[in-house]
Amino acid sequence: MKRYFIEVSYDGAGFGGFQIQQNQQTIQGALENAMATLYRESISLTGASRTDAGVHALQNFFHFDTSIDITIRHIYNLNAILPNSIVVNTIYIVPNDAHSRFDAIKRSYLYKIHTQKSPFLEGRSWYYPFPVSVPALQEAANTLLIYKDYESFSKKNTTVNTFDCTISKAEWNQEGSLIQFNIDSNRFLRGMIRGLVGTMLQVGRGQIDLARFEEIIRLKNEQNVDFSTPAHGLYLSAIKYPDYFQKIL
Repeated sequence: MKRYFIEVSYDGAGFGGFQIQQNQQTIQGALENAMATLYRESISLTGASRTDAGVHALQNFFHFDTSIDITIRHIYNLNAILPNSIVVNTIYIVPNDAHSRFDAIKRSYLYKIHTQKSPFLEGRSWYYPFPVSVPALQEAANTLLIYKDYESFSKKNTTVNTFDCTISKAEWNQEGSLIQFNIDSNRFLRGMIRGLVGTMLQVGRGQIDLARFEEIIRLKNEQNVDFSTPAHGLYLSAIKYPDYFQKIL
């Protein structure tokens, strides 16, 4: 048996999320079905980072074990079976104890907002037709590098041992009518990024000040957080691992 990492990108619209669940079309389910069709046997996938319904990914990973000799041709074969909204980018041979979730050392997300209506961004960015101060957004983002405990920004009904996250990057930038938030951390909590974006936008619109934003972090109470930001503006953009990858040749 060998262990492989499979790298995928996907448009999350129309899927009930990343991980298999009953009565829902999911990214994992679609990929496992494609692999069963190609290899004529059931292969169980373990996901690196669960994304919610409607959330997209520029890069996400699964790992799986098989005695089948995986070749580069299989990337083409899988993509021919998968729906157009999911793409297999590449497959890697990894050590047998490598784990797509637990070995990740950094995850990166971006959130897209557009302030002018655009048919080309519909479903892939949040249309937000309100005046917003990007410098004020960045002031709020700068404070995220100071704190570790983000219990306020975690939705309930989640089982985690700690709410600590080490955020290493939090940046807002604007190009024309497109505003993007980029954030890197060793881990994220359920609903965390959408809650951060929604609450920072309150700072950007002058609805709350920076002191109140920091107070919300310290209060550890999710009822103070705006989780209403839509899923379709959120992208898992990258996952970083130790240098043990070897591409399929």
